Amino acid sequence: MSEWLKIAEPSTVAEARRRARRHAGAAGLGSIATEHVAIVATEIAQNILRHGGGGRMLTCITGGAGHVRLHVIGIDDGPGIERLGRMMKDGVSTRHSAGTGLGAIARLSDRFDIMTARGKGTTVMSEFVPKTAAMSDLCDEAGMRTPFPGERECGDQIAMKQAGPVSIYMLCDGLGHGAKAAVAADTARRVFLDTPGEDPAALLAAMGTGLAGTRGAVAAVVTVDRAQGALSYAGIGNISTMIVQGGAIKRLPVRDGLLGGRAASPHTEQCAIAPDATVLMHSDGVSTLRGLERRGPLFYRSAPVIAATLLDENTRGRDDASILAARMTPARVGE
Repeated sequence: MSEWLKIAEPSTVAEARRRARRHAGAAGLGSIATEHVAIVATEIAQNILRHGGGGRMLTCITGGAGHVRLHVIGIDDGPGIERLGRMMKDGVSTRHSAGTGLGAIARLSDRFDIMTARGKGTTVMSEFVPKTAAMSDLCDEAGMRTPFPGERECGDQIAMKQAGPVSIYMLCDGLGHGAKAAVAADTARRVFLDTPGEDPAALLAAMGTGLAGTRGAVAAVVTVDRAQGALSYAGIGNISTMIVQGGAIKRLPVRDGLLGGRAASPHTEQCAIAPDATVLMHSDGVSTLRGLERRGPLFYRSAPVIAATLLDENTRGRDDASILAARMTPARVGE
């Protein structure tokens, strides 16, 4: 869980660096990698100020056991970058700086992605992988959550795990917000991770049993078999789940109910899923995502860029907010 950091003055660069170090430690990165994270966060924040006129940064940890990733993401609303290939070279700058920013970020990152367009700002993503985690060429996924403004704990939770070749994703929203909502969401996450099997409805049922005595939560579970091009889904309550593929949006229905209360059957569905698809899940702290079929350039980007962009644009600001993006095929970053 993290909060957006507004980058509006030089002092916020130091705060971006502190947050990055703290998350690097939590992600299990070594001392050298932690220094790389700090350098990258500093460069991103300085670029936001220098070239974007201000913006936002988010540093977060995502991924399941053995697949942890640390993402450092910066977004500005500036003029965008013209001739991006040239600007990636060291020694090139439009503002009389050293010109090492983007090149240094790309070199120090385990994975780097950038989205920019004239007059539409720039998003930069840097990903770091602990030595104990596996670098996967298969899964391009990211989950991000931010708390209700002013709260220290987030009542939304995201979890991911693997069952052989199948990826299993869960997003839940504890009733309300604050500490008690966080207890419910954390309980749901723990039960999800501890319960074997791939059936989304069975996983939701186990979560419902585990949530007895808490405030309860709404949740959705999706399994993705990338090799077979198949998706299975179960959802109960107002978690939005959709598939973006081929320029079209498929929204998966939900069934009213609450895990942890009276037993209710979730809506379930199975469908084929194309190699170009991206699965999106989000809580009601994110406004209904509309017009995604017109966002083609965004869905060529990596899952962390997709998730951060949509979270930045659509957070309501009056509840916990969470979003998960999972691509069927990894983005060819750098193109």
